[in-house]
Amino acid sequence: MFSIIDLIGYYGPVILFGITFYCLIERTPYLIVFTLGSILNAFLNTILKSIFREPRPTNQIPFLEHEELLYIQQYGFPSGHAQAAFFSLAFLFFANGPISVVYWMSFIAVITLYQRWKYRRHDIKQLLYGSLIGAILGWVLVFMTQKFLYKTKYFMIL
Repeated sequence: MFSIIDLIGYYGPVILFGITFYCLIERTPYLIVFTLGSILNAFLNTILKSIFREPRPTNQIPFLEHEELLYIQQYGFPSGHAQAAFFSLAFLFFANGPISVVYWMSFIAVITLYQRWKYRRHDIKQLLYGSLIGAILGWVLVFMTQKFLYKTKYFMIL
């Protein structure tokens, strides 16, 4: 049987997306870039999995009955959960989101990593690279947004 921590970890990327979306709701340029960036991040993960085709760890522990790995999801490198969680976390951090919210999001992101490792969905390397890729993409998109906004009238919205 799984615990509430396991559920938070499994749904961590969705939870973190929702929190980040809510925190950016009045900052339209960031909200748009974050939403499109989330789609880009998922697409990037799919591309990387299809390039590397690194298998997931053996002896996976079942978590939810409906959880079925199809097609490219059969591969474990990089971790999509880690990549999505750290994309949201980094995006809000670099967009100067509320620091208390960022702290809680960090906790949820770590729980997500733990859940993926505990149920043997990913090994440590797959989790670390997924986290790194998501965080870097989050930083790059915030940096590009700020650079673009600085050159336009929208800078005052920040």
